[in-house]
Amino acid sequence: MKKNIFLVAFILVSFAFSANAQCCSSKGKKKASCSKMTSTTTKAVTTDEKVATVSAAIPADQLKTEEFTVYGNCSMCEKTIEGSLKGVNGIELGDWNKETDIMTVSYDPKVITLDEIKQKIANVGYDSDSYRATEEAYNNLPGCCQYDRPAKKTDKQ
Repeated sequence: MKKNIFLVAFILVSFAFSANAQCCSSKGKKKASCSKMTSTTTKAVTTDEKVATVSAAIPADQLKTEEFTVYGNCSMCEKTIEGSLKGVNGIELGDWNKETDIMTVSYDPKVITLDEIKQKIANVGYDSDSYRATEEAYNNLPGCCQYDRPAKKTDKQ
């Protein structure tokens, strides 16, 4: 009896993970399947429910909030882009909107600069309005995350 309960629980958990691990939509673009997907996923939440706090609380009077474009396609992109800022000293909030490609960051400019933030995002494969990911970082993205890259005129690398 205990084995049956364990087996049912294992199947349910496995199904939940496999359902979350499917490739996300890519804004109508036809892309290759996500061959590099991992089995570790997190619960998907809607944008309204999401609060992407990525660092310890910083006093509000020290925060600066900026918005800029970061190119990407899907929820996996969102997880990677926001994850590149997770735990970074001086960053209070990092939230990327996959519908508009707008990244919103709240940070302490005494600790980290906007250019350093954009570079951290570029390091994981995503171009912004003023930083370009290396070819290697971009090519290491899963197929569904390989967005149409902007022209190289905005490069800082």
